[in-house]
Amino acid sequence: MDAHSEAFLAHVHPDLAAVMRAAGQEAPFAICYGVRSLEAEAEAVRTGHSQTMHSRHLASKTPAYLGLACAVDVARRDPATSKIDWAPGHEQAVFGAIAVNVLAAARLLGKHVRWGGSWAEDTVVKPGHFHDWGHFELPWSLYP
Repeated sequence: MDAHSEAFLAHVHPDLAAVMRAAGQEAPFAICYGVRSLEAEAEAVRTGHSQTMHSRHLASKTPAYLGLACAVDVARRDPATSKIDWAPGHEQAVFGAIAVNVLAAARLLGKHVRWGGSWAEDTVVKPGHFHDWGHFELPWSLYP
């Protein structure tokens, strides 16, 4: 991971950070968001980038990981130019490929991660659901 991504991962639950670092060895992507303030989350909801004020991006109040986010947002990094690419019009393919690596890394490390492209611990895209293509999070059931 580059320094910019590592700066975000410093404020993310260690289990998710480990998964993202492992997945980053296999595919060029960047962490573009980790922990969010309430104000930033409200703006994300207002602009349609989030649908809830109960996001995993908000700092945890759980004593074991107080102040850490349990979610990250990623974008593809062009290997030739190192520029961030949000893949407009190709989100399912681009972020689906990243998700394959992230979910494989999670399985390898024995962690559970949900992808916003399917809202499950797999890569199946569910029709009719809000697709947050670049979003990965630890499930509430295991990380309350």
